[in-house]
Amino acid sequence: MTEPPIGDSPTKALATSEMVILAFSVLGTILTLAWVLWFSRYGIEFTDEGFYLVWISNPFNYNVSATQFGFVYHPLYELLSGNIAALRQANILITFTLAWVLGNVFLKAVFSACPLEPAPRLIISAALATSSLLVLALWLPTPNYNSLALQALLIAATGLLLAEKEVSGTSIAGWLLIGAGGWLSFMAKPTTAAALGLCAVVYLLLAGKLSIRFLAISLTTALILLVLSALMIDGSALGFIHRLQGGVEAGNALLGSNAATKLLRLDDFYLGESNKILLIAGTGLFACASYFASAKNNLQTLVATLLSISFVLLGAATVCGLTPMHVKPGLFLGLLIWSIPFAGLLVGLAISRLQVLLYVTRGQWAMALSFAVFPHIYAFGTGNNYWSAGASAGIFWIFAGLALLGPIAAVQRPSVLLLPLALAAQLVTTTLVDISMRAPYRQPSLRANDFALEVGRKGSTLVLSDGFSRYFSEATNVATRAGFKSGTPMLDMSGQSPGTLYALGAKSTGQAWILGGYPGSEKQAILNLRRVSCEEIASLWLLTEPGGPREIPPTVLDTFGINASRDFEVAGEIHTPPGAGGYSKSRLQQILRPTRPSPLAQAACEHSRIDTK
Repeated sequence: MTEPPIGDSPTKALATSEMVILAFSVLGTILTLAWVLWFSRYGIEFTDEGFYLVWISNPFNYNVSATQFGFVYHPLYELLSGNIAALRQANILITFTLAWVLGNVFLKAVFSACPLEPAPRLIISAALATSSLLVLALWLPTPNYNSLALQALLIAATGLLLAEKEVSGTSIAGWLLIGAGGWLSFMAKPTTAAALGLCAVVYLLLAGKLSIRFLAISLTTALILLVLSALMIDGSALGFIHRLQGGVEAGNALLGSNAATKLLRLDDFYLGESNKILLIAGTGLFACASYFASAKNNLQTLVATLLSISFVLLGAATVCGLTPMHVKPGLFLGLLIWSIPFAGLLVGLAISRLQVLLYVTRGQWAMALSFAVFPHIYAFGTGNNYWSAGASAGIFWIFAGLALLGPIAAVQRPSVLLLPLALAAQLVTTTLVDISMRAPYRQPSLRANDFALEVGRKGSTLVLSDGFSRYFSEATNVATRAGFKSGTPMLDMSGQSPGTLYALGAKSTGQAWILGGYPGSEKQAILNLRRVSCEEIASLWLLTEPGGPREIPPTVLDTFGINASRDFEVAGEIHTPPGAGGYSKSRLQQILRPTRPSPLAQAACEHSRIDTK
């Protein structure tokens, strides 16, 4: 089989078009980043995001945990003095930078036969890197186990592309990055780490890179980092193992002992007619822009330039809030990012017919197949639909499609082909993130927020809705008037308000979030409280939500010699804002302070534990 001929030098019109599109690409990337960084100051979701903040701010308060993202992000939290907006901005910049590095390495690897010049490669990879912002699909920008899992996969993927059988500085760095990515993925989600380990070996085998000697470097790196983490967190490897075992035990109590068997499943997805039309139309439009960009006809080049510029301008209009949201939020809306890899494959077939697939190298096939499953590796372990959750790591689907375009570089300039696709990816990402801002998870539209309020540590100001701002202000005022001091233990018996405890500066007792509303919620609450000292239990304050949909029954306290109605008094009442916790109606919450002397409460707790042995 002969190699396809090398393409001709670019015409003057083509070179001019490329320069113009590159300039607009830079503007689009800067604008997109500035936009999400600006809105990082907006909103707060006080269930999941409240949990993230409680966990990151004081991870050493808890001796069991299935995910260790709190320990990883805690130094960053302290470095930024607990400023929530700055913490979110740092998280976004870290994710983008890692994606940018991966994109740069990816373009070098895929188009090695006809390398891109450094400047276009950096600009294109930066535009592609904005697709890492799909992780903001629910608008939960505070660092969490999902963001850490994505960052781990970006690091590991970079390592996989750099790793080779030959000894070189770059290759050794790649093997080290694989180990570092594996360790970070374990700290985020052990399930993701397990799936990543399997996929990494398969990729290395398919790409012809597998070397037992070098693989040992990756494994040793991951093991050393894990042991160091265990020593820093629990003082010993055995203590860390007990922590993990306790996390599994708590998870089984909440979800049932057969929860692990539900991880290996094949989920379905459903786009709906309107989203199918959007996917098909987007694929066709993006493919036309890329195809025309590679044409030698000046008219087609002009059309491609105008289309590419329009992608940037539409993204800018979206950023500025000038485009009405015609697309409704949906469970599988994130799958619209498939339009980019589909468009890339369509262009490849249009230019080279099936020959594009015949010339794909072993390494490129390995990249495409591995990156295609990376979003599922990211989602593996969640109770949500894998397709829906995996769309947050949709940048890997983009890379999977582009990996098969390597042979096109022999007949067309890769930068010309890739630029429209990169800008299209940026447009789709911007649109999806804008939808999440307009309808964020369990809170009102961010664009309507106009109340600045200090949440958590001093100087940590967020822009909230009227309802959320009023709620946090009232909760803080009630607690202050009742004599509540920062650092005092509090038990969230609403089952869904860890963010309230964070705003009050309370020490969340038992776990960073004792989830309510599950069949095993009561059992898990008792299990977690048994790990708490009687001294702490004796000084507990309570946040309750009588009759709430996720209420932890007051009877759980009976196990510890406490009677909620007898040993506490109502210090004040607050009403949740509409939409909080995912419920449209406001609900009554109460802050209860202890009335029984602490020595008596401690003695009763210790006595009850003797009786239950």
